[in-house]
Amino acid sequence: MNQSNDWEELIDRHLHGELEESGKERLAELLDTNAAARQQFVEQVQWDTEFAEAVRESDQVDQDAGVLAAIRADTDHQLSSKPAFLRLMLAVAATIIVVLSAGLIYQLASPESELADAGKLTTERPVSESIARITGLSGSLIWTGDRGQIVRDVKVGMELAGGTIEGMAPDSWFELQFKDGSAVMISGTSMLTFSDLGQKELRLKVGIFSANVVPQPAGKPMLIHTPSTLLKVLGTQFDVEASQASTMLTVAEGEVRVRRLSDGREVDVPARHRVIAEGGGDLTAQLVPESVDHWKSQLQLRPGSYGKWLPATEQRAAAQKAIPLVPPENPDTTLYLLGIPVSRTDGPPVVVRSDSKFVVRGRLNKPASVYFGIAVSDASNEFAGKFRGDLTNKQPLSQPDEDGRFEVVYQVSDFSLDPCVRDRKEELATTPHDLVLNGIWVFTHTDTPSGLEVSEVELIPTSQPIQGTR
Repeated sequence: MNQSNDWEELIDRHLHGELEESGKERLAELLDTNAAARQQFVEQVQWDTEFAEAVRESDQVDQDAGVLAAIRADTDHQLSSKPAFLRLMLAVAATIIVVLSAGLIYQLASPESELADAGKLTTERPVSESIARITGLSGSLIWTGDRGQIVRDVKVGMELAGGTIEGMAPDSWFELQFKDGSAVMISGTSMLTFSDLGQKELRLKVGIFSANVVPQPAGKPMLIHTPSTLLKVLGTQFDVEASQASTMLTVAEGEVRVRRLSDGREVDVPARHRVIAEGGGDLTAQLVPESVDHWKSQLQLRPGSYGKWLPATEQRAAAQKAIPLVPPENPDTTLYLLGIPVSRTDGPPVVVRSDSKFVVRGRLNKPASVYFGIAVSDASNEFAGKFRGDLTNKQPLSQPDEDGRFEVVYQVSDFSLDPCVRDRKEELATTPHDLVLNGIWVFTHTDTPSGLEVSEVELIPTSQPIQGTR
């Protein structure tokens, strides 16, 4: 029997409880004096106890812990006379436990990561340590953190150790800054999961997301998952609009690599370009088209972002119906709210001009004040503010006709900063003039449901007459 086979037999018999006392003494001496034997022992322990399987299936953890306990019990009588052997056994057990723990953390926090492995994570920060700080928010938001902790009362300045943030209404907005200065933001009804275990990894399930990312460490780009793509970011400014069916990426500065999950195709998107990833269609980066100042909602083609979508019938046009919302800061108030995004997946950026107007058409069950708000960004896709069209001049009651239809006009020159972001007025635009329209929301504030439905919202330059009025 050669030396290697002798080691293997001794180790195998020891792990199966078949090694006599003289054999145990011999194995102890080998492990104490021979580095190659120690390596063989570690490899055999890892194989024999199937720790790789334990990483994948948590129900094996107790079984593996039992194997470790058996190893310790079987060698207890040697520990007082073999201190070097004791150190080795403790080191091996500790190594195996660390590998197991790191693998489980990796599996739970980053199941699809391509650029990290469980072994590397043993040196990363604990998952409970803060990785980012909230730098701005408004509207209804929910953060789900460690161990499923749900927090509705999120505040600026809170330190977060990862988790999921949800914008619960069309006027919701949330900004997060990582330790290295990279900032990310969601707006409207969006859901974002974020983590940083040595490499930033985010998952945008749905909604509108933008980021200003500082240069990332070599080999560790920021990873952003959407239902249809994987984005790799080294350092840039960009925004993403994601749904279950498609992802649109628009890059303002730098470059972002996009991989479409359905077929693995990749494309690098440079500054002032965008790409739309959906199905098996074209994945070529295109120049961002020139902006327009006329826009009309397309509810006959797709639902809004918040509320109940009512498809068109022979009798009436498609519409978005308001649903109840109780603001977390005012639990005694019920609003009837709906939201409509201004998507760029099917058109150019829409710019709000100072002399333009918004026309809102829909239905009401009874006369009510119809309140109207918009969210805008600047040319670099940075959040620029939320504005209301009903604050400067108190909104009068809208009077529906005999069929319940109403129409109300809001002049952009009358818009003012929404109260929910006035605490940041020094950082935001003072007016929405010449900024990019991201979304609108409409609501009523009545004691009982008003039956608010919106069939169309139109942004019209002053030079163009209003058409399609009732």
